[in-house]
Amino acid sequence: MFGFDRVRLTLDAAEHPWLVAEHGAVEAHWAREQVERPWLFNGTVVLNRGLALEAGVISGISHRAPYAALLHWVNTRPEADVWHLFGSAVILSSDGAMLLIRMAAKTANPGKVYAPAGSLDETDIKGSRIDVEGSILREAREETGLELSRGNAEDRLWCWRRGGLVAVFRRFRMADPAAALEERIREHIRTDPEQEIDDVVVVRRVEDAGPTAPPYMRAMVDFHFSAPGQGGGWQAQGNG
Repeated sequence: MFGFDRVRLTLDAAEHPWLVAEHGAVEAHWAREQVERPWLFNGTVVLNRGLALEAGVISGISHRAPYAALLHWVNTRPEADVWHLFGSAVILSSDGAMLLIRMAAKTANPGKVYAPAGSLDETDIKGSRIDVEGSILREAREETGLELSRGNAEDRLWCWRRGGLVAVFRRFRMADPAAALEERIREHIRTDPEQEIDDVVVVRRVEDAGPTAPPYMRAMVDFHFSAPGQGGGWQAQGNG
């Protein structure tokens, strides 16, 4: 994990060069996904190129892409200039817990436990810029029902990177204890028509996140509760 100040992604209306070359493979992979997981939706997401960290700012060029392209990228992890950056809201209670969510069965990541997060999409495109901070708040609101703008947002952003996967975190310290937040999130899950989340996971120590937390989330949990050093930075390509 390493700290930084902000993300600056600029939209390019043209198609991502990697996607231009991979159209056939993307379509073939999506056809297989439609057979195995027909509930997945091929909406618009954001894929990036040329990401770099300089003077506390992660910058790069963004392109609209179908969700099918992101799934193909996740499956193949090509050695190409294509990056998947997304933001996560780390929700912290007044009594020292971290609240994570568990994904429902009919999602792209069934059973996975992590902080509210999601791929950057069309709603995060604001003119020629990509609003990563807005995406963090939006995903938390959609998945937990919590309005994190009412919490105390940490000034520093945190990042975990492995190859072209870049997970960006902001920690939010809420005024309520874990039990109250847990109850509100469970009520939201119960009434949410999307039914993407099936439970809330209260984490008070590293082990509480469980075995289905992906590496980037395990790294954040470990960083938060164990307070290790800030790692090797951008060039370390992530850890955990």
